[in-house]
Amino acid sequence: MQDELKILFLEDNDDDVALIERTLRRSNFVFNSSHASNKDEFVSSLSSFGPDIILSDHSMPEFDSLSALKIVKEQCPQIPFILVTGSVSEEFAVKCIKGGAEDYVLKNNLLKLPSVIENALGKKELKIENATIKSLNAKLKSANEIIERKNKDTIDSINYAQRIQHAILPNEKLLCQYFPESFILFKPKDIVSGDFYWFAEHNGKFIIAVSDCTGHGVPGALLSMMGYHLLRNTVQLKGIVDPAGILNEINKGFSEIFEIGTNANAISDGMDISICSIDKANSVLTFSGAKRPLYIVRNKILSEIKGSPFPIGGSHHEAHYFKNEEVKMQKCDRFYMLTDGYADQFGGDDHKKLKSVGFKNLLMNYSTQPIHAQKNTLNDYFEMRRATEEQTDDVLVIGFEIE
Repeated sequence: MQDELKILFLEDNDDDVALIERTLRRSNFVFNSSHASNKDEFVSSLSSFGPDIILSDHSMPEFDSLSALKIVKEQCPQIPFILVTGSVSEEFAVKCIKGGAEDYVLKNNLLKLPSVIENALGKKELKIENATIKSLNAKLKSANEIIERKNKDTIDSINYAQRIQHAILPNEKLLCQYFPESFILFKPKDIVSGDFYWFAEHNGKFIIAVSDCTGHGVPGALLSMMGYHLLRNTVQLKGIVDPAGILNEINKGFSEIFEIGTNANAISDGMDISICSIDKANSVLTFSGAKRPLYIVRNKILSEIKGSPFPIGGSHHEAHYFKNEEVKMQKCDRFYMLTDGYADQFGGDDHKKLKSVGFKNLLMNYSTQPIHAQKNTLNDYFEMRRATEEQTDDVLVIGFEIE
């Protein structure tokens, strides 16, 4: 029971009020009280006294309990209203309760009143709690609706960004025209990707690039768009077809854009990339890589040309220069360019990464397959091994065979 319960008596008989007060004190109620015997006093006490509970007689001169109850429900519906009267019919008591009264007690049975009051106050607290919960639920619903709208707007924007990103990627048919036996396995982790591929024919050379920008999702996609245009401008506008020269030019572009080494707020992001320039007329493939390798399968033997140990951009402040490696191509040679997403995927019975050794073993296991069929084989193995594991990164593998 709360301290100093505030009770408003609507009663025109002072003796009855005194009797009720004695009954409550004997039951260890601690309270202050205010008395009203007519409508004006009652209405005034509701605002000035601010009762916690109202105990009302039924009939008074020119005023009754039903009229009082109606006022309470209109002005302060949270205050419990209990009818305490000498004699009423059961029909009238039911009418009062339907009208909003908590209960009724006959004056010849006041011993029942303390428990009725406690129950009424308990219901009041429950109503307050329910009202608070209802209000919080309404606010939560409103907040969720706002979040859902914003989330939908964000997803719609990212989906549109995906359309833009896919639109700028070169058509796979161009690769197939140059290398009929080839494939591109491209599996973004999120809607948009930090990995991208690019190829074009320029000055008699066919250029293929496979890039892995820092991160994935939206941040990675933003870097991939920038890297894509640096690569495209370097080859098609500046006419550079030498892979090391392309990488050096792109690295210079990253440094200029992000002011690497000159700005305290410069970002340390960049990209790993491998580039091949293929001269079919002379059967020469020239390769250069920034932290990405080139795998070659020849006569059932796999060899690897490692890229330079530093990325494009990144946190390094000193100038690095990339170098070329030349390969004299032979018929049936197979070349594989890839980002690290496939090898870094967790999975299998041991829930560990496949790693580059495991990926190279896969290439040898599938070496008897036509290279165009390896796309589905590699994809199926990736999904089977990953099983319930979340995809950890964007995946990009390009393979092509020399006729």
